[in-house]
Amino acid sequence: MTPLYANGRVGALAAGLPVGVVLGLLAFCPTIPLFAQVAVHATLGARYTSTLVHDSIVDPFDVRPDIAPALSAGADLPLAAPWRLDLLADVSTSPLRRHLPDGTAPTITRLWMVGVAVGLRRQLEPWMHGRVSIGALKYLPARSIGLFQDGATLTPFGSLTFALAPPAAARHHLALELGADLHRFLTPALRNNGFVDPRAVYRITVGVRADLWGTR
Repeated sequence: MTPLYANGRVGALAAGLPVGVVLGLLAFCPTIPLFAQVAVHATLGARYTSTLVHDSIVDPFDVRPDIAPALSAGADLPLAAPWRLDLLADVSTSPLRRHLPDGTAPTITRLWMVGVAVGLRRQLEPWMHGRVSIGALKYLPARSIGLFQDGATLTPFGSLTFALAPPAAARHHLALELGADLHRFLTPALRNNGFVDPRAVYRITVGVRADLWGTR
Protein backbone atom coordinates (compact mmCIF):
# COMPACT_ATOMS: atom_id res chain seq x y z
CA MET A 1 0.00 0.00 0.00
CA THR A 2 1.36 3.43 -0.95
CA PRO A 3 1.77 5.57 2.20
CA LEU A 4 -0.76 8.38 2.35
CA TYR A 5 2.05 10.90 2.77
CA ALA A 6 4.34 9.79 -0.08
CA ASN A 7 5.56 12.39 -2.60
CA GLY A 8 4.51 12.42 -6.26
CA ARG A 9 3.40 14.62 -9.11
CA VAL A 10 1.75 18.06 -9.24
CA GLY A 11 -2.08 18.34 -9.18
CA ALA A 12 -4.14 20.31 -11.70
CA LEU A 13 -6.98 22.76 -11.28
CA ALA A 14 -10.45 22.23 -12.70
CA ALA A 15 -13.17 24.50 -11.43
CA GLY A 16 -16.18 26.31 -12.83
CA LEU A 17 -19.28 28.18 -11.79
CA PRO A 18 -22.63 26.34 -11.79
CA VAL A 19 -23.71 28.24 -14.88
CA GLY A 20 -27.29 26.96 -14.98
CA VAL A 21 -27.92 28.15 -11.43
CA VAL A 22 -26.47 31.59 -12.17
CA LEU A 23 -28.55 32.05 -15.33
CA GLY A 24 -31.69 30.92 -13.56
CA LEU A 25 -31.20 33.42 -10.77
CA LEU A 26 -30.34 36.22 -13.18
CA ALA A 27 -33.72 35.69 -14.83
CA PHE A 28 -35.29 37.24 -11.73
CA CYS A 29 -33.13 40.39 -11.87
CA PRO A 30 -34.96 43.68 -12.44
CA THR A 31 -34.86 45.16 -15.90
CA ILE A 32 -32.96 48.32 -14.86
CA PRO A 33 -29.27 48.32 -15.82
CA LEU A 34 -27.37 45.90 -13.59
CA PHE A 35 -23.97 47.54 -13.87
CA ALA A 36 -25.04 50.51 -11.77
CA GLN A 37 -26.16 48.18 -8.99
CA VAL A 38 -23.19 45.80 -8.88
CA ALA A 39 -21.31 45.79 -5.55
CA VAL A 40 -17.76 44.43 -5.32
CA HIS A 41 -16.28 43.18 -2.07
CA ALA A 42 -13.25 41.27 -0.72
CA THR A 43 -12.54 39.48 2.55
CA LEU A 44 -9.21 38.64 4.16
CA GLY A 45 -9.27 36.24 7.08
CA ALA A 46 -8.17 32.99 8.70
CA ARG A 47 -9.65 29.55 8.03
CA TYR A 48 -9.73 26.38 10.13
CA THR A 49 -10.27 23.10 8.28
CA SER A 50 -11.22 19.91 10.11
CA THR A 51 -9.48 16.54 9.67
CA LEU A 52 -9.36 15.25 6.09
CA VAL A 53 -8.21 11.70 6.87
CA HIS A 54 -8.17 9.60 10.05
CA ASP A 55 -6.54 6.20 9.93
CA SER A 56 -4.33 3.77 11.85
CA ILE A 57 -1.33 1.97 10.37
CA VAL A 58 0.69 1.17 13.50
CA ASP A 59 -0.56 4.14 15.50
CA PRO A 60 -3.59 6.32 14.69
CA PHE A 61 -2.97 9.58 12.85
CA ASP A 62 -4.92 12.50 11.41
CA VAL A 63 -4.20 14.47 8.26
CA ARG A 64 -5.38 18.09 8.23
CA PRO A 65 -4.23 21.53 7.10
CA ASP A 66 -2.95 24.23 9.44
CA ILE A 67 -5.06 27.31 10.03
CA ALA A 68 -4.76 29.11 6.71
CA PRO A 69 -4.92 32.68 5.46
CA ALA A 70 -7.96 32.98 3.22
CA LEU A 71 -8.78 35.56 0.57
CA SER A 72 -12.16 35.84 -1.11
CA ALA A 73 -13.66 38.24 -3.62
CA GLY A 74 -17.13 38.64 -4.98
CA ALA A 75 -19.64 40.72 -6.83
CA ASP A 76 -23.31 40.89 -5.98
CA LEU A 77 -26.19 41.78 -8.26
CA PRO A 78 -29.78 42.82 -7.50
CA LEU A 79 -32.57 40.27 -7.48
CA ALA A 80 -36.16 40.71 -6.35
CA ALA A 81 -36.03 42.56 -2.99
CA PRO A 82 -34.72 41.82 -0.44
CA TRP A 83 -32.34 39.38 -2.13
CA ARG A 84 -29.06 39.92 -3.94
CA LEU A 85 -27.08 37.38 -5.97
CA ASP A 86 -23.45 36.90 -4.89
CA LEU A 87 -20.82 35.52 -7.29
CA LEU A 88 -17.83 34.39 -5.23
CA ALA A 89 -14.30 33.03 -5.53
CA ASP A 90 -11.83 32.25 -2.77
CA VAL A 91 -8.42 30.75 -2.14
CA SER A 92 -6.57 29.61 0.97
CA THR A 93 -3.24 27.87 1.52
CA SER A 94 -1.36 26.26 4.39
CA PRO A 95 0.90 23.30 5.17
CA LEU A 96 -0.83 19.91 5.24
CA ARG A 97 0.35 17.91 8.26
CA ARG A 98 0.23 14.36 9.57
CA HIS A 99 -0.68 14.60 13.25
CA LEU A 100 0.76 11.72 15.31
CA PRO A 101 -0.18 10.49 18.81
CA ASP A 102 3.10 11.75 20.29
CA GLY A 103 2.13 15.32 19.45
CA THR A 104 4.45 15.75 16.47
CA ALA A 105 3.03 16.97 13.17
CA PRO A 106 5.43 16.56 10.23
CA THR A 107 4.60 18.53 7.12
CA ILE A 108 3.44 16.50 4.13
CA THR A 109 3.18 19.28 1.55
CA ARG A 110 1.62 22.69 1.01
CA LEU A 111 -2.06 22.55 0.14
CA TRP A 112 -4.06 25.11 -1.79
CA MET A 113 -7.86 25.17 -1.68
CA VAL A 114 -9.67 27.06 -4.45
CA GLY A 115 -13.43 27.53 -4.51
CA VAL A 116 -16.15 29.23 -6.54
CA ALA A 117 -19.76 29.68 -5.48
CA VAL A 118 -23.06 31.44 -6.04
CA GLY A 119 -25.06 32.71 -3.12
CA LEU A 120 -28.20 34.54 -2.05
CA ARG A 121 -27.67 37.44 0.35
CA ARG A 122 -30.11 39.63 2.25
CA GLN A 123 -30.15 42.14 5.07
CA LEU A 124 -31.24 40.60 8.37
CA GLU A 125 -30.71 43.63 10.60
CA PRO A 126 -29.52 47.17 9.84
CA TRP A 127 -26.04 46.01 10.94
CA MET A 128 -26.09 42.40 9.68
CA HIS A 129 -26.35 40.56 6.35
CA GLY A 130 -26.67 36.80 5.85
CA ARG A 131 -25.76 34.65 2.85
CA VAL A 132 -26.32 31.03 1.84
CA SER A 133 -24.15 29.65 -0.96
CA ILE A 134 -23.44 26.55 -2.97
CA GLY A 135 -20.27 25.97 -4.92
CA ALA A 136 -17.39 23.75 -5.91
CA LEU A 137 -14.03 23.26 -4.20
CA LYS A 138 -10.72 21.95 -5.54
CA TYR A 139 -7.76 20.74 -3.46
CA LEU A 140 -4.37 21.47 -5.08
CA PRO A 141 -1.27 20.04 -3.37
CA ALA A 142 2.10 21.64 -4.17
CA ARG A 143 3.40 18.08 -4.57
CA SER A 144 1.26 15.09 -5.39
CA ILE A 145 1.22 12.83 -2.34
CA GLY A 146 -0.39 9.51 -1.50
CA LEU A 147 -3.91 10.74 -0.88
CA PHE A 148 -3.68 13.03 -3.93
CA GLN A 149 -1.52 10.82 -6.16
CA ASP A 150 -4.46 10.11 -8.47
CA GLY A 151 -5.72 13.69 -8.38
CA ALA A 152 -8.71 15.18 -6.61
CA THR A 153 -12.20 15.57 -7.95
CA LEU A 154 -14.20 18.78 -7.85
CA THR A 155 -16.17 18.71 -4.61
CA PRO A 156 -19.53 20.47 -4.04
CA PHE A 157 -20.02 22.40 -0.82
CA GLY A 158 -22.61 24.49 0.96
CA SER A 159 -21.91 27.50 3.15
CA LEU A 160 -23.53 29.96 5.53
CA THR A 161 -22.02 33.41 6.15
CA PHE A 162 -22.87 36.43 8.28
CA ALA A 163 -21.41 39.92 7.86
CA LEU A 164 -21.64 42.16 10.94
CA ALA A 165 -21.14 45.90 10.40
CA PRO A 166 -21.74 48.13 13.44
CA PRO A 167 -21.92 51.84 12.61
CA ALA A 168 -18.23 52.51 13.37
CA ALA A 169 -17.18 49.84 10.85
CA ALA A 170 -19.89 50.60 8.31
CA ARG A 171 -18.66 54.19 7.98
CA HIS A 172 -15.41 52.77 6.61
CA HIS A 173 -17.19 50.16 4.44
CA LEU A 174 -15.89 47.33 6.65
CA ALA A 175 -17.59 44.35 8.31
CA LEU A 176 -16.66 41.35 10.40
CA GLU A 177 -17.46 38.24 8.36
CA LEU A 178 -18.09 34.82 9.95
CA GLY A 179 -18.58 31.82 7.69
CA ALA A 180 -18.81 28.04 7.78
CA ASP A 181 -18.99 25.51 4.97
CA LEU A 182 -19.37 21.76 4.69
CA HIS A 183 -18.29 19.23 2.06
CA ARG A 184 -17.47 15.54 1.72
CA PHE A 185 -13.84 14.51 1.15
CA LEU A 186 -12.64 11.37 -0.63
CA THR A 187 -9.94 11.16 -3.30
CA PRO A 188 -9.43 8.40 -5.87
CA ALA A 189 -6.20 7.34 -4.11
CA LEU A 190 -8.00 6.99 -0.78
CA ARG A 191 -10.71 4.91 -2.44
CA ASN A 192 -8.04 2.67 -3.97
CA ASN A 193 -6.52 2.21 -0.51
CA GLY A 194 -9.75 0.94 1.03
CA PHE A 195 -11.53 4.11 2.13
CA VAL A 196 -15.16 3.73 1.12
CA ASP A 197 -17.14 6.49 2.77
CA PRO A 198 -16.39 10.19 2.17
CA ARG A 199 -15.49 12.10 5.30
CA ALA A 200 -17.53 15.17 6.26
CA VAL A 201 -15.16 18.13 6.42
CA TYR A 202 -16.09 21.56 7.73
CA ARG A 203 -14.25 24.85 7.41
CA ILE A 204 -14.71 27.90 9.64
CA THR A 205 -13.57 31.31 8.42
CA VAL A 206 -13.30 34.60 10.30
CA GLY A 207 -12.27 37.71 8.39
CA VAL A 208 -12.65 41.39 7.67
CA ARG A 209 -14.78 42.27 4.66
CA ALA A 210 -14.19 45.46 2.69
CA ASP A 211 -16.84 46.81 0.34
CA LEU A 212 -14.72 48.10 -2.54
CA TRP A 213 -17.31 49.49 -4.90
CA GLY A 214 -21.07 49.89 -5.10
CA THR A 215 -23.83 49.79 -2.52
CA ARG A 216 -23.42 47.47 0.44
